[in-house]
Amino acid sequence: MALSPSVSRTVRRLLPSIRSWTLLHHQHIRHGNHRLHSNSLPCMLFSTTPASNNTEDVNKSRKPRVLILGSGWAGFTLARRLEKSLFDVRVVSPANHFLFTPLLPSTAVGTLEFRAIQEPVRTIEGLGNYYQAKAKELDLEKRVVTCEDLYKGVKFDVSYDYLCVAGGMKSNTFNTPNIQRLEGVVVFFLKHLHHARQIRNRIVECFERASNPTIPAVQRDRLLSFIVVGGGPTSCEFMSELHDFINTDVAKWYPDLTGHIKLTLVEAGPGILGSFDKALSEYYLEKLNEKNIDVRLNTAVSGIDERYIEGEQITVAKFADETEVNFGTMVWSAGLAPVNLIANSNLSLDRDRVIVDEYLRVPGTQGRVFALGDCAASPDQLPPTATVAEQQALYLSDCFNEFYSKFDVLDEKNHAVEVPLPGNVTPHLMPWNILSMMNKILCDSSPKFQYKNRGAMASMGFGGGVTDLKNSDLPGPKTTMSGSASYLVWTSTYLTKQLSIQNMILIPMYWFKALVFGRDISRF
Repeated sequence: MALSPSVSRTVRRLLPSIRSWTLLHHQHIRHGNHRLHSNSLPCMLFSTTPASNNTEDVNKSRKPRVLILGSGWAGFTLARRLEKSLFDVRVVSPANHFLFTPLLPSTAVGTLEFRAIQEPVRTIEGLGNYYQAKAKELDLEKRVVTCEDLYKGVKFDVSYDYLCVAGGMKSNTFNTPNIQRLEGVVVFFLKHLHHARQIRNRIVECFERASNPTIPAVQRDRLLSFIVVGGGPTSCEFMSELHDFINTDVAKWYPDLTGHIKLTLVEAGPGILGSFDKALSEYYLEKLNEKNIDVRLNTAVSGIDERYIEGEQITVAKFADETEVNFGTMVWSAGLAPVNLIANSNLSLDRDRVIVDEYLRVPGTQGRVFALGDCAASPDQLPPTATVAEQQALYLSDCFNEFYSKFDVLDEKNHAVEVPLPGNVTPHLMPWNILSMMNKILCDSSPKFQYKNRGAMASMGFGGGVTDLKNSDLPGPKTTMSGSASYLVWTSTYLTKQLSIQNMILIPMYWFKALVFGRDISRF
């Protein structure tokens, strides 16, 4: 069939544009046993630039892709700090938010609300893309990460030029019998926001059920027995928050139950807050004992039993010293284990963490793969803490912005070439950006990562806490603090460390609300 003259002229005008279609994505999407390729006509995008078969011209039109696995302290900080005009920054994480972990125990009892301590990943300015998915496999030769969609389980590949593994770690149950099976029922971890929400609902549920006039005494006493496993800052802070909640809000709304409540903190080691000055650890322990909290040191949980006592099903915590405690809620915060991606990868591990060199590079990857945060095992064996993860991310972002950006990683000639080492980088000693100019005055620069000790803090509920600055690299006296002075340092530090004005406003509002009007005891 012949075309009309007007249609022919239209076709001729469109031909140059049709030829200029270029394929922008080379991802493969796999579903089940089928592999679907995105390099088909529906996945091609219109471009106003002239078509070219020259690979160099294509490389000039795109930026090196930095793929970050994780949205915690390391991953989120790195994604924010990378210069988006130099890199195509993409994030893969099952959590679509950054969690300010030091304030997590406060949300588990309602002192703070969940949304006040998180920042959405998509608020990162200039972010190339975010995928709410789990990274499942690493192909270091093809430089591709296989991911699994969080909702449908669909698998897809994301290619990278640089890969930064910041997936963190998960709670370690040490294969203790029935801990994993009862997780989310009577046993709860405390690492993510959904954990805090589960704990908060469970606590309120226990008090509501215990207040029912038909409940047997043995069941009531079980429901009002709370066990916290672990003697680190998270465990101690949660126990202090729980005691505050019971002493103020529960005493007001459930006055008949206060005499039946039992709080137990279990630590396998000889003391709590092992990384703190010994005097501070003993002070914190003394305060817990004054609050009638049963602190059991040198005691490990050997398992959980489910029994029938007086016709009621009871959960029983068994300890290594052969003692037992009936309980309704157990919060487990006692150790770390590698996430499945790390455990199942072919990366070299040390103590279940990815081995990296002094530049946070994974050996044998031509300087294309890095690991940082809790999942990274640095040569100086740094602890898996938020301040270490944050400083590693700040160091690595400086390396990328100032040095790695000058290496043409897109040139095929450099495909197997080792990325040059970075130049001198100044450590990030000061906790706040407004004081960053002091870092160059107080610290010596080096191409290698340098960790700087900023001290350690732990709250003790409203008005109390401990602060250890004895080994701190910060300018000022090398001392320790406790009580109200420490609480003032703790609140002011973490309030000013927030990443958004919104949370800087919300957090003190919730503190004021909890102090003056009490915590919310609704369950929904």
